[in-house]
Amino acid sequence: MERNFDKMLSVVVEQIERAETTRERFGKVLRQIKGKIDLRRFPAVAANVIDTQFSTKVQPVSLSGLKMAGIDGGLIRRGFRSMDLILTRGVAVIFKFGAKEGPVVDFFPDPFPSPVVKPIMLSLSGQELDQLASLERVAAELRVTLSVLDEFSTDLILIDGSLFYHPRDRPPATSLVSDKFQEVMALYRQVYNKAKEKGTTLVGVVKDSRSTRIVNIMGEILPHIVRDPSVFEMMQGVDYRWLLKISRDCDLLDTFLDEGERTFVFRFSSEMQPNLSAYPDELASWAPLIWVTYVKTAQDDLPLRIEVLVGEGDNDVRLLDRALSAILPVSWQHKEYGIPTPIVEADARARISHNESQIIIDRLMALSGLTYTALEKRRSRNPFGG
Repeated sequence: MERNFDKMLSVVVEQIERAETTRERFGKVLRQIKGKIDLRRFPAVAANVIDTQFSTKVQPVSLSGLKMAGIDGGLIRRGFRSMDLILTRGVAVIFKFGAKEGPVVDFFPDPFPSPVVKPIMLSLSGQELDQLASLERVAAELRVTLSVLDEFSTDLILIDGSLFYHPRDRPPATSLVSDKFQEVMALYRQVYNKAKEKGTTLVGVVKDSRSTRIVNIMGEILPHIVRDPSVFEMMQGVDYRWLLKISRDCDLLDTFLDEGERTFVFRFSSEMQPNLSAYPDELASWAPLIWVTYVKTAQDDLPLRIEVLVGEGDNDVRLLDRALSAILPVSWQHKEYGIPTPIVEADARARISHNESQIIIDRLMALSGLTYTALEKRRSRNPFGG
């Protein structure tokens, strides 16, 4: 058995080595040619991008006088015999930067607010429970964002995650979760409108994006670029088509983006084309106003996907670059972890630990008089450790 197991792992090692070798060689070529790629040569691509320069160096700025908020939400779901409990917590950390001294930090609603506990006694499928839990977390974040917009005069608000909901969170119209979905859609619209009203730049920071939009664009343009004899020679032996098939945007961009460099900018709406039916009309109209780019904020970390809400009629990429210029200086604390400090701090305070949730469950049982036997599911009470 051990020999068969090692043989299986050897195959996995070979696949990893092939991928890493191909990425390294591909990145070496792209570093040499990225400055010469002009997306205007490709009309189908250029129609959906804001700027046509393939990559751009972002210049950091002084943060003196700037007020920047980081917002995140925590979630834990606990299942019992007759109900599910959803625990959520939304936290904002507001940094006000002085001329020389370190930032003054405020918190909303508190440095460590108690989680909101919501019992779910509806008969929901596993998928519906997942959707409801995710929507509750998003709602917690959006409510905190609205409060920060109302109570703090912030220049930038960084939200941990996308500025748009994920299609998997949308339940069927007949689902019992549909009302919660509509509530969250209303919160999104309120946040968008309030940010425009207050003149605050709203930024979504996606740490682990699974998007392949850049990969797909490169699949369209590379066959034409490789026709250049000099590029063809450099790309000899690099199976870039295979690499594109197995890569996501962040993996591919990490091979050739330099620290402080961003990709071209495209509209969020360009990613929605294959799945337009998953987005309600009242929110889809905002998608063209969300601009997307990837920026490498730390030397040894993957690029971040950055989404910025712009005003209607805006067409100047400098709006996005100003936000990135402020984000870079708060993302350089560690060369292997390029997450902006306000997001790091908000994440640490929003996260709900298992121990914290267990304290809440213990208190629930003490107040209700229920025992573990009456409350916990059978598999949670297995005395044999299964």
